[in-house]
Amino acid sequence: MGITAQKRLRSPHQPTGQWITSAKRLAIYLRDEFRCLYCGTNLKVAAPRDITLDHLLPRSAGGNNEARNLITACRSCNSSRQDKPWVDFAPGGATDRILSRIAQPLNLTLAKALIAGTAGDAELEATR
Repeated sequence: MGITAQKRLRSPHQPTGQWITSAKRLAIYLRDEFRCLYCGTNLKVAAPRDITLDHLLPRSAGGNNEARNLITACRSCNSSRQDKPWVDFAPGGATDRILSRIAQPLNLTLAKALIAGTAGDAELEATR
């Protein structure tokens, strides 16, 4: 049985990939400036399927879905890391980049407003 099928059996009420709210996912992408924190690739123009979240400490090893344990990663880095500890996988400069980003708070208010289409000043934007 594949991983996806196993996940569905464990949590049939929660579709695969829906283990985190859209607002929290977007807030993490915003915190990380839409960059892979491992390789530094700019993901702002990447295909949605190529932007992933990676658990620094995998759930299988006791990690959780808290923002400090999640970082933005390109699909290539997320797949390449496999079960290696992130500090061993992270290339030069990535460790400092990761530690700096995960210490920053998430802006869930902005993420929710962007999703709802209510971000910005409606009066100001109406004049443009």
